Amino acid sequence: MQQVSPIKNKDDIRAMYEVLKSHSERDYLLFSLAIHTGLKVNQILNLTVQELLDEDNDIKYNWSNEDKDFIKVVIPLHLRSSLLSYIKYEMLQRDDFVFRSIKTKKQLSRQQAYRIIHVAAEEVGLHNIGLYSLRKTFAYHAFKSGISVSIIQKYLGHQSLLETLKFIDVTTIKKETTIELNI
Repeated sequence: MQQVSPIKNKDDIRAMYEVLKSHSERDYLLFSLAIHTGLKVNQILNLTVQELLDEDNDIKYNWSNEDKDFIKVVIPLHLRSSLLSYIKYEMLQRDDFVFRSIKTKKQLSRQQAYRIIHVAAEEVGLHNIGLYSLRKTFAYHAFKSGISVSIIQKYLGHQSLLETLKFIDVTTIKKETTIELNI
């Protein structure tokens, strides 16, 4: 199995947005939700409208992994708005899968999701991009934004910091830390 990489460059992410949006709103939202939440692909493909909505029928403000230390991930306003518009436009019911096949209206398969992401990455000129790249992209950019590796490790359910660093393709941490105690 070929090793896949996170999408590290934000310009490449923007290019992926453009390509996927030109294909379909569904494809764009699949990619966007994945890289903003770090959910596993099977979690995203199994996601129902009901799981995305709060009690007021708005898209949830954040996503939490309550079974793992209750870490919350905020879903950006533009993404919440796009998801709500998509749900309304597609006339999805609460028990419908969010990401469905355009032809069959059934749950999008893992193979279809892979093809969507892989073809878009090829169009953008990115290589070694697959479904795991989405979760890796989330983790990489969380790390780059200053979230500690230990928090990312817990969120992803990894056993060690080294596993997480390898997952996000970071070999060294170049952060100056000063500890000064006056006890």
